[in-house]
Amino acid sequence: MDALTLVRQDHKRVENLLERVERLDGDVAGERAVLLGQLQAALRHHVDAEEAILYPIFRERARRAGVDLAPLDQSIEQHRVITRGAGELSATAPRDPALESKLTALTVQVRTHLDTEEAELLTAIEDLLDDDTLLELGRRMEQRDRVIEARRELAEVVPGGPRTRRVAAALGGLVALATALLAVLSRRRRPPERPTGWRRLRRR
Repeated sequence: MDALTLVRQDHKRVENLLERVERLDGDVAGERAVLLGQLQAALRHHVDAEEAILYPIFRERARRAGVDLAPLDQSIEQHRVITRGAGELSATAPRDPALESKLTALTVQVRTHLDTEEAELLTAIEDLLDDDTLLELGRRMEQRDRVIEARRELAEVVPGGPRTRRVAAALGGLVALATALLAVLSRRRRPPERPTGWRRLRRR
């Protein structure tokens, strides 16, 4: 998929989590705590994927084309606000009366960001970047997700302390990256197809 399709899917995933958290009345058998953890993970993914892959190439192309970078700078600042809000939420005890107000504030911040990004920044990116570039960025995003997932899975199955898990996570990332590189190299080394009758002509 292209990068903008992936980003918009990410937006829907975050919005769905916000709605599910809001529908819960109090802590239903720990379900709210689980949903809050999923929401925080989704927000980290959203921020990291955009700032690591999509934003840098847009900034570079926008500077060359003389395109206004204000929407990009605004989006990055909103990311900072959301990250701080998610951190404060994570540090708040489940029974703390301040949890509700912090969750409400974070929800407003996230929805404001998603609406602004959809209306302004994604439109600017779509206008500036060509289809091939968006597809390449999408492939990089998907590969990044596979590396992160491989690290997570390997860290879960390898016993030991934090240091051992960090080593396992790094190895998982290397394995996923090596697999992707081999796939790319195998496609490049594939011999070109020869026209029909090539062998017959050569014998003559």
